[in-house]
Amino acid sequence: MPSFKRHLILLSALILISLNEVQAVYDRLPLKSLEYSDTKIIRVREEIKYNLQISVSNLDQKDLVHLRFLVYKVGPKDTFFKIMARTGMDLDTLSSVNELASPQDIYPGMELLIPNMRGVYDSEEHSPDESSRKKVAARFRISPKFLYYDDLRKSWFVPGRGLPKEEKNFFYGLVFSDPLAEEGRLSSKFGRRRDPFTKKDTFHGGIDLAAEEGTPVYASADGEVSFSGTRGGYGSLIVLKHGLGYETKYGHLSKLLVSPGTKVKKGQLIGEVGMSGRATGFHLHFEVLRNSLRQRPIFKGHV
Repeated sequence: MPSFKRHLILLSALILISLNEVQAVYDRLPLKSLEYSDTKIIRVREEIKYNLQISVSNLDQKDLVHLRFLVYKVGPKDTFFKIMARTGMDLDTLSSVNELASPQDIYPGMELLIPNMRGVYDSEEHSPDESSRKKVAARFRISPKFLYYDDLRKSWFVPGRGLPKEEKNFFYGLVFSDPLAEEGRLSSKFGRRRDPFTKKDTFHGGIDLAAEEGTPVYASADGEVSFSGTRGGYGSLIVLKHGLGYETKYGHLSKLLVSPGTKVKKGQLIGEVGMSGRATGFHLHFEVLRNSLRQRPIFKGHV
């Protein structure tokens, strides 16, 4: 029996085993193993292969297997690329569906969504109406009937398509640069640490770069100043808004050299290092956020 025909028969059988599961578009079904012999891995890989053939070829007369998600809890030895390969995903799908800013964003215990088709979420249209559906379909050159609107994300899922170049650049850490232009020293990492004031184990949502008072602070990427002033423990703080929901924060400054509403270019001088706010010494506290969630800062020299 030809291989492709055998795959279709297996896929049909798997779909019939649990039709209710498939029809529940946004059910989150647990995936406990990445072994190729796991029945859920077999099924999701077959559905991905089938859906990719239909969506990429844009075969409007055929239907996709309905969108559904598996939930996989990241293990201590798992990597982004291992999970991607075992599940039949690609970089664009896994990062877009889980709103990852880089491959380093996953950690043991994190729950990742694994869809049964490759594709990405559109970042421009957020309404569920037919006008938005047609705009997304035209932009991605795909049949409108293949698009799914996700009520939780308030966004359209586009099967068989990849991330725009700009979003890939963010993911690979090509957008942001060192805000101290290599004049600082990493004194505190992103993640769990012992708080220097309370001595308790806490989550540090950025990185600290120790430097002399007055060291120039530069915009890490093109953006617009959304805040320039004093804010709690940050002390003198500048916040820049970038594309695709990204923001950067520059805290504990001694001088603020830009005002809200100012558009800045990557590498433009925006402030100077200080120790304002809650700080034990002169340093820059630097944060990267996407959709208000803190991300591990990724730039040359710091991964």
